[in-house]
Amino acid sequence: MSGENKARVGVQIQGSTAVVLLENERQFNALTKDMCLQLLGAFAVLSADPAVSAIVIRGAGGNFCAGIAIDQMDQVLFDKDADGQLLNHFDLVDRAITGCPKTTIAVVEGNCFGGAWQLASACEIQLAADDVKLAITPAKIGLVFPRPGIERLVRTVGESRAKYLLYSGARIPAAEALDWGMFTRMHPAAQLDGEVESLLQALQGNSPYSIARTREAIAAHGQEPAAADYESWWARLWEENGENPELAEGRRAFLERRAPRYGDA
Repeated sequence: MSGENKARVGVQIQGSTAVVLLENERQFNALTKDMCLQLLGAFAVLSADPAVSAIVIRGAGGNFCAGIAIDQMDQVLFDKDADGQLLNHFDLVDRAITGCPKTTIAVVEGNCFGGAWQLASACEIQLAADDVKLAITPAKIGLVFPRPGIERLVRTVGESRAKYLLYSGARIPAAEALDWGMFTRMHPAAQLDGEVESLLQALQGNSPYSIARTREAIAAHGQEPAAADYESWWARLWEENGENPELAEGRRAFLERRAPRYGDA
């Protein structure tokens, strides 16, 4: 980046994959208000783009993110709207990512401090380098971690470990973070980019219908719907599942020992 270090979010589309790059290297890619607004805009556009099937979030300069920029905390977390109501831009970013209808992947390397784990965990999949530096540090500056981050952390690591991480702000070894389920997979740092590419290739070769409906099924399970509604929803899905053209194409391709052509199904 240039010496002026203009904090920004870059977006590049490579085939069916969009790469969203956090660029604020002077602050280890900590988020400013403008970056949050740019993330919201990027996810709105990419979510609606039929050519994009996967979105990768990563940081510039070998670091993922350092949470919220300390000099922008009021603007990011405690802003006010036109009616004077509190407005948390980081929560809005979290909601935009968790609600995205595309496969979202966080590529986590270098520093992952403060709210950075919440940002990564909002994605469906987190691929981390085995030398990642992780700490959740709001208690060190007198801040309460945002509600989505606390709730997701408790679901992920359990109440006791969440209290340890949030109360102490301690940095934990990368292998321990993986063991606690804070990342989906962990790879040697030198191999991380190759593993990301391998995952993207696998996703691109698989059935878009299967991935989309599986996403809906997992979301429906997490919402704990009424039993009758849930059973009815699954019955409709299962009937549709048996008749969807991508299943026919996938079975045909398997028998013909070729790659499926789901775009033509």
